[in-house]
Amino acid sequence: MGNRKITLKTIKNREAIHPYSRKAHQISRVYQRKEKLAVKEKKKANNPLGERWLWFRYAFDEEKTVATKPEMHELIELYLERHDEEISELEADRCRGHKKPKNARQQLLESVRTRETSEYNSGMELPDMTNGKTLKLLREWDGDKNGMPRMTTIRLQKPDDDKDTKPPPIDNQKEKDMMEL
Repeated sequence: MGNRKITLKTIKNREAIHPYSRKAHQISRVYQRKEKLAVKEKKKANNPLGERWLWFRYAFDEEKTVATKPEMHELIELYLERHDEEISELEADRCRGHKKPKNARQQLLESVRTRETSEYNSGMELPDMTNGKTLKLLREWDGDKNGMPRMTTIRLQKPDDDKDTKPPPIDNQKEKDMMEL
């Protein structure tokens, strides 16, 4: 018989079989395989970090060989705003007539936006698109979790626009006192 794949269609007379027979074992293996494949598909679909990386892969210009840090920050800003239009539509629907409570979809989108914004403030981990080799790997990547460790990552933090980037002035008197010791 070899390596042929046994499916429920290939097993004849499934109704009248003994519980410990060869056919019963075949049927149980078919169901176990179906269950295992369903779990595998579910795990593959549940990869939010991979979905984020794929978004950045397709959002970045295909013509460019590397990204600059300002371009990366622009992409992150676009990424954080991707649900804003849907949130405003849901808010507009909610405001018509009577003030209704927020529906589950709106609450979910707002919590995702809040979480991702706070993550960006503390440092968002992304594939290092400023590195040409990593960008090439990202473009060849199919979204599989196993391919993610091959790419180097970079942690980007929201730049502080309101703070002065100059270091505080050095107090020369303290420096002189330290040299005397």
